[in-house]
Amino acid sequence: MSIPTKGKPDRSGMALRVLTLDGLMIGLSIVLTRLMSLNVPIGGVIGARIGLGHLPIVFTGIVAGPLSGLLVGAAADLVGFAIWPSGPLIIWQITAISALNGVIPWVFVKLGWPRSRTARIWIGVSVTRLVLSVGWLPLVLHDLTKLPYWPVVAVQAAGSVVMIPATALFVDVLVKAYERSGYGRLPA
Repeated sequence: MSIPTKGKPDRSGMALRVLTLDGLMIGLSIVLTRLMSLNVPIGGVIGARIGLGHLPIVFTGIVAGPLSGLLVGAAADLVGFAIWPSGPLIIWQITAISALNGVIPWVFVKLGWPRSRTARIWIGVSVTRLVLSVGWLPLVLHDLTKLPYWPVVAVQAAGSVVMIPATALFVDVLVKAYERSGYGRLPA
């Protein structure tokens, strides 16, 4: 690593820090998704998964940027599938949904409105969950696996009642802890 000069950030040290965070969050997302989630079977296959597997993806996107969030989301889905397959093949749309979980909340946090970053995190998590998990995912599962559309929507919506507050609360707490640790400073 290079020694930083006065006023210039140590880019290699920051890159190493981001890569370390990304790897840790990929692993944590896999464990939370594959081992610590409630799998709701619909039509003999997993129709919905309720858990905090997307929390590390959202957190990474907010603190390390949308590219890291996108990569962590995609890698967590692909590596998780390779370790614990949940079907005969990878569905690229589900990988895209996982990846976008790391981008969309970042957009809302960076908008700057409302003034409270906590409110922006809650809005970003809510919009992300509703658009991706309640909106897009049931369409993908219905189209590709012929799962009944409305039961999947109902389970995803019911899960969102718990998952939106849990995710937003934990992400907000983790972002504040991350700032206190001295590793990053985000706009309030």
